[in-house]
Amino acid sequence: MPFADRGDARIWWAAEGNGEPVLLIQGLGYPSDMWYRLLPALNARFHTIRFDNRGVGRTGVPPGPYTVETMAADAVAVLDAAGEPSAHVVGASMGGLIAQEVALSHPERVRSLVLACTFPGGADSAPFDAEAAQMVVDRANMTPQEAAEAAVPFVYAAGTPRSRIDEDFSVRLAIPTAPEGYRNQMEGSAQ
Repeated sequence: MPFADRGDARIWWAAEGNGEPVLLIQGLGYPSDMWYRLLPALNARFHTIRFDNRGVGRTGVPPGPYTVETMAADAVAVLDAAGEPSAHVVGASMGGLIAQEVALSHPERVRSLVLACTFPGGADSAPFDAEAAQMVVDRANMTPQEAAEAAVPFVYAAGTPRSRIDEDFSVRLAIPTAPEGYRNQMEGSAQ
């Protein structure tokens, strides 16, 4: 398995497909395997690069605190390890915060920027509604299965078939997120 060495962390990454490079950055508490539904289509046209953010999955839980800037530097280290001077950068949720920081701090590394389900972060950012904010905080003290179940109303549209949710759970829980890693990511993305 390839890793990008960051000194305080070894960032696990994988690359597949051929074509222009696309760097995929996922959200709070999720391993990069969560791109599984999109990978077949992306790999058919692009060289996709994905990685487990610090605190999650095969990257493990290096000591905190984490910051969006640190996680953006991790993303750039992954591009370096993959031998890519630049890529189309896709960020979802917290991954969108990281992607925005990559674009701000290393604009020469970003061919295009795709942001999904995210926000700009920082002091002027709109806060979560109270119920969503409490769920994010509560998840830091739950087992991975409990955390996944608690997120269902916030992650899935009403009427999503339970079979689809369960399939996502099987992928997500195959490499569970340690509560400490989740907490470190949550605190870093709230700055």
